[in-house]
Amino acid sequence: MDGAHAKDADTPLPRIAVVVADPDGGGERTVRTLLAQTVRPVSVTVVTAAPAPPGGGPAPWEDGIRSSRTAGAPTVRVVRCAREELGPACVEAARNARAPYVAVLRGGDEALPHCLEHLSRAARDGGGDGGAPVGLVQCGTLGLRDDGLVDGFTLPSPATGSPPSPGDLLDGAYLVRRELLEADRVTAAWVAVPMLLVRRRTGTAGNPAVALEPGVRVVRRARLVRHGYRPPAAAPRDGSAPRLVSVVVPVRNGARTLAAQLTALSRQAGTVPYEVLVVDNGSTDATREVAERARAGLRDLRVVDASDRPGESLARNRGVAAARGDFVAFCDADDVADSGWLAAMTEAAKEADLVGGGLDTSVLSPGRADEQPLPMDAQTDFLPFARGANCGAWKDVLTAVGGWDERYRGGGEDMDLSWRAQLCGYLVRYAGDATMHYRLRDEPAALARQKWNYGLSGARLYAAYRRAGFQRREGRVVVMNWCWLVLHVPDLVRSPALRRRYVRYGARLAGFLAGSARQGVRYL
Repeated sequence: MDGAHAKDADTPLPRIAVVVADPDGGGERTVRTLLAQTVRPVSVTVVTAAPAPPGGGPAPWEDGIRSSRTAGAPTVRVVRCAREELGPACVEAARNARAPYVAVLRGGDEALPHCLEHLSRAARDGGGDGGAPVGLVQCGTLGLRDDGLVDGFTLPSPATGSPPSPGDLLDGAYLVRRELLEADRVTAAWVAVPMLLVRRRTGTAGNPAVALEPGVRVVRRARLVRHGYRPPAAAPRDGSAPRLVSVVVPVRNGARTLAAQLTALSRQAGTVPYEVLVVDNGSTDATREVAERARAGLRDLRVVDASDRPGESLARNRGVAAARGDFVAFCDADDVADSGWLAAMTEAAKEADLVGGGLDTSVLSPGRADEQPLPMDAQTDFLPFARGANCGAWKDVLTAVGGWDERYRGGGEDMDLSWRAQLCGYLVRYAGDATMHYRLRDEPAALARQKWNYGLSGARLYAAYRRAGFQRREGRVVVMNWCWLVLHVPDLVRSPALRRRYVRYGARLAGFLAGSARQGVRYL
């Protein structure tokens, strides 16, 4: 922590009031997440155009919240108005708030538990050394489908140029300095928090533009100067062990290798109770029969159907939905878990929200040490990530971040999950002693397809996470890689080992090129 941050850390966090712009009556969900914040708001005002209950008076949820208020809980007020008056009513509610800052959310939004804490820290620490007060703080929103699974996200622009447009405010959630609602051309700091602090259903009804009004007042009346903000590191969990672990094994036509993995899972050391869920992703071989025979050694084994659509992410999500455990571990059907794998995973889970284990190729793919995947603590690109072949997460964390993104096919979904979890404020840690014996692709065609998919997903990840700080490779590195590919064409006929190396590199670079065209970005 630098000197400025160390000095600011002694200053109390500024108080925050919240205004919820609620055209159609989804404010109850928003209010309940605000009452569960680690930093409580001083008040919550729901401005809604939804009709009052028959007979007038408050809605049942309003009475329930008021009757359950505890000491120190924020006041909750509901203001009803005509739909065309929602915008001005939101501005008036923000002006009347008894706090220096006002957070503005849309009806139906769900604030993640640390949302107001991060916004208030950014308001306190993000003003830079120029002395300008923070006038506007933006954060990202996580879009969810109706079934609660991820449907994309938006992050505020890190650009240092012009202040945010109304469209930028519409995409996210924000905090405004209340006194600037009346100011005229005052210089203030504008801070973009590179985090996903609000969950939002992508099919939210009504006119969300009413939530813009307070922020637009500040943008129009103040001169905003961009300042940076570095979120604090995520805190570890409380040290409690999982009560039950659900091991999810997605599989499609894995009859040849599944038995070895299930045998390894039946021989796990340790005392933590666990169940095994084999998620069949449309197998046409004897996969189900192999799983059924494994019940002799795995009493708590279930087969879950996910045959309607291919995709590892879909299969993993079906496994999470069926899981009875409070911690979910993931492994693949063609690998073999070390006997101490599950014990090491659950030990690491005591202090982390999401855990990644180590992959070892020496047993199932000997002689290919050059293809050994990097351990998580040696990764250098952007944020660390837990590989899908060996990872685990608390079920409530998987639910909060929207599960696995089913738009990724054949790679990248594990990076996306780990990065998304960290942007939501969760802690990802490496458990190097949670070893999974990993099988590399043998056939050149299967290897090329895998690396091609990795390249495609790299471009998709860059398109999604560049606003969070994920950077593409330098131009000179790109040129060197493609020159290497041209110069080493003769490797295709020199030896099997050199041909395999060429296929690995060439398919991945080709995937980068194709993915860049599909995503409309330059990630070569």
